This record gives sequence, structure tokens and C-alpha cells, in this order.
Amino acid sequence: MSELFGGVDKLHATLDYHMFRHNMLASNLAHVDTPGYVPKDVSRDDMSFDGKLQLEVAKSSSSEAAGSIPVGPSYTVFDDPSPSASGLDKNSVSLDREAAKVAANQIRYDVVSVLAHSELADLEFAANDGKG
Repeated sequence: MSELFGGVDKLHATLDYHMFRHNMLASNLAHVDTPGYVPKDVSRDDMSFDGKLQLEVAKSSSSEAAGSIPVGPSYTVFDDPSPSASGLDKNSVSLDREAAKVAANQIRYDVVSVLAHSELADLEFAANDGKG
């Protein structure tokens, strides 16, 4: 029975990830005027090898690489400073960069939401013996 919902479970986990990431990115935007604030981002631990490699390279180039925090079974929060941190307050939040991340994350969330809806509609169709 669980194999029937395997695709839905993966889509549900992906939606949860994008919602969690959205909240983290919104928090970065809320701290745009906080002195010394370093923006944070979230990675999925179940990504491909290439994705893990890129994340490790990004973390190793950060002075706060040891500051990554495992949040749950599939997410890791890490510091993601802007390469152009400027100003006397040492705040490294870039409004443009964070807004672009929020927009890209929203697009991914919307696409996965449509896929989940389609998967659930297919299951409903099958449960009703093809009578829709």
C-alpha cells in the first residue's frame, strides 16, 4: 500500500523543504539592517553527488564553514554570506540576492505543488475505478 503513495510522499517532503527554505530566506530579509548578520540558507542532504560537492565547496569557502547545523533528517542550515559584504555594520545580506532566491524557491514550490496535485488526482481517479 505504501508504494501507492511513494511519489506523493517524496513530493510532500519536497514541499516541506521549500517551505522551510522560504522561511529561512524571509528571515534573512528581515535581518537586512541587523549589524553583523550573516544570511543563512538550507540544503537538502538527499541531493545528488554534484549538489553535495557544490555545497561543500561553498561551505569551505566560507569562514563559518564549521557553523553548519543539521536541522532534521534531510536539511542542513549553513551560513551563506554575500560575496560583496560591505558597509560598516558588517551585514552581508544582499536584498537583490535574497529576493532572487525567494523567487526561484517559490517557482520550485509551485511546480512541485502542481505535480503533487496531479499525482493525487491520479490516485483519486484510480480509487474511483476510473470514474471521475
